[in-house]
Amino acid sequence: MEEAIKSAFKFEKYNILRSVISRKSDETPKSLQISFEPKGTHFKEDGRFELSLDIRIEDEDKSLLIEVETVASYSLEGEVSDKMLHSFFYINAPAILFPYIRAYIAALTTLSGMSPINLPTLNLTQLAPELEKNTHWV
Repeated sequence: MEEAIKSAFKFEKYNILRSVISRKSDETPKSLQISFEPKGTHFKEDGRFELSLDIRIEDEDKSLLIEVETVASYSLEGEVSDKMLHSFFYINAPAILFPYIRAYIAALTTLSGMSPINLPTLNLTQLAPELEKNTHWV
């Protein structure tokens, strides 16, 4: 039996820092606009990466607003190329975190007495340039 290859990139933990639901109607929203604000901090000395991913969800007539601020920690072991670093931090980190945020929003809306909002599975690779621009190296 072959031994599995161990990844150099590891998802450590995530925390929901803030969440808000504001609604002006009991009606189920028909169309939602979802926006993201990604930011990162790369701690070069110990190979850690911290991703802040804020999500804002509104319906088209502004009767529903959901905001969730999340932070996740990742670690990187060993030496990796700049190309792999880019892939790990800017492409994979948001994709790893997003399912947790989706589940949180579904639970939050359900427990708030409204129909659950189940966000679609999204390809977040388009966040990479903004995340790279908003990442600080310390």
